[in-house]
Amino acid sequence: MLCCLLQMRTTRKVSVWPVGLVGGRRYERPVVENGKVVGWYTGWRADRPFAIDMAGFAVSLQVILSHPKAVFKRRGSQPGMQESDFLKQITTVEELEPKANNCTKVLVWHTRTEKVNLANEPKYHLDTVNIEV
Repeated sequence: MLCCLLQMRTTRKVSVWPVGLVGGRRYERPVVENGKVVGWYTGWRADRPFAIDMAGFAVSLQVILSHPKAVFKRRGSQPGMQESDFLKQITTVEELEPKANNCTKVLVWHTRTEKVNLANEPKYHLDTVNIEV
């Protein structure tokens, strides 16, 4: 977790990274090419504008202050769309700042006191990047 926090400190606008044990997979992550986010490796609805888990991004305080009407809706968003609904108000995919070695290292995990469900792991295409989880 310390590595993730140290990388968050360099966020200029909105930074992103992989999250382990989420979406029924070992990990989900932004797909990065040439230092830019070009897609999403996810177990659920890769067509979302920002197919990312809440634990997979950081927003600079300056961005929050410069978008005073931007809100994270507890209600009014479709299930699984809260992150996208929020991020659409403050940034674009092109502006995202990949962290964690161009999103090839898992620095944060979803943890629960229940057995991990990796039901989506075998259902979808394999990632082209080898990530240790």
